[in-house]
Amino acid sequence: MDCYGAAEQFITALASADPTPGGGAAAAHTGAMGCALLLMAVGTTLKRKNISQEVRERLEQHIKLLTSLKNELNGYVSKDGDAYAGYMTARKLPVDNPQRETALQDALLYAARVPASTATTALHVLKELDLIKGDIADIIYSDVLCAKHLLQACIRCAIENIRANLVFIQHVDRKAELEKQIATFLKSC
Repeated sequence: MDCYGAAEQFITALASADPTPGGGAAAAHTGAMGCALLLMAVGTTLKRKNISQEVRERLEQHIKLLTSLKNELNGYVSKDGDAYAGYMTARKLPVDNPQRETALQDALLYAARVPASTATTALHVLKELDLIKGDIADIIYSDVLCAKHLLQACIRCAIENIRANLVFIQHVDRKAELEKQIATFLKSC
């Protein structure tokens, strides 16, 4: 299957009536696309013959980290589905099961932490983008700007997924921790 077929499969899955993949998976996928686009801009710049050795070395140092961050973001696509499945498993426990409420709260916390991790990773990519944006060839710089917008969209969508779970989380300290993360994420967008 070509890359366009894989993209179409994901879009079709998002459009289905199934709850997964959902917004968290879309956020992670968007972040992975932003990171991939930044990698493409770096790679295209490195192919140019007129870049200095200093710029070449600087950009080459960022490729490995950006690749790792892209893979991490891509991994959150399936982790978002796992979080939803964990929540649904907890909901199916009998109401009189003494472990049910703990299982629900743990599942909700995990379902909020996955998009928080997604946003944290996207924020890391944005910091890398800021470090290298001046080294990218002018001819491909519009893709750097597109990458930035995709990463910011990833963060904003991840925030919405955190908030969706946050209203049901009862643990005050964990709720405060997530609200603090949201405030940090909003500063980046």
